[in-house]
Amino acid sequence: MLNYWPWWLGSLALAAITIGFWLLLRRPLGVSGSWARIVGWREARAVARAEAPFRVNAAAMGDALLAATLAEFGEQATFQSLSTSGAGAASPSRAMAPSSRTHWTVHLTFLGTMLLGGFIASTSNGTFALRFDLGSVYTQLFGSGWHSWLLLMLGGGLVGFGTQMAGGCTSGHGLSGCSRLVPASLIATSIFFATAVGVSFLAQVMAR
Repeated sequence: MLNYWPWWLGSLALAAITIGFWLLLRRPLGVSGSWARIVGWREARAVARAEAPFRVNAAAMGDALLAATLAEFGEQATFQSLSTSGAGAASPSRAMAPSSRTHWTVHLTFLGTMLLGGFIASTSNGTFALRFDLGSVYTQLFGSGWHSWLLLMLGGGLVGFGTQMAGGCTSGHGLSGCSRLVPASLIATSIFFATAVGVSFLAQVMAR
């Protein structure tokens, strides 16, 4: 039997991390989002470089938006839109610079500390051990050959696709989203857990 930390201690730790992440960075906490930022750090750097001129000169943002609107909808449609709103898209006072992005190294640190936390937790209760399997239940269900690793990779790919499609994972929706009562997160989390309960029952049946 594994000696888990008390549930209340884990709850307080998760609450502190989630609230602290939001207060310090004004960003929702999410493992899949952090991983995506690390994988796509080159794309993020290119976007940051493209946004740099607009951060220095906010009026340039209005000019760029007006030029893009003209190219997409035409001069007449743009004129009607400006007349209806009563605002000039190129007005420096109304132009807004894009919001700052959290650097990818922040996400790398976050994921790295997750590994460190798991190591500390396992060594503190004497259960740390290097293993290359996912336990007896997984082996009983899917075997231990190369096909079990192929199935694991397929499952990981589906998880990645699902988190991108849902706009977050169990940490992003379940912790950050539900704590702020975001409707999409409440719906997504209910689907996550309902699916997990159904799969767990199915796994028990298959393991018999």
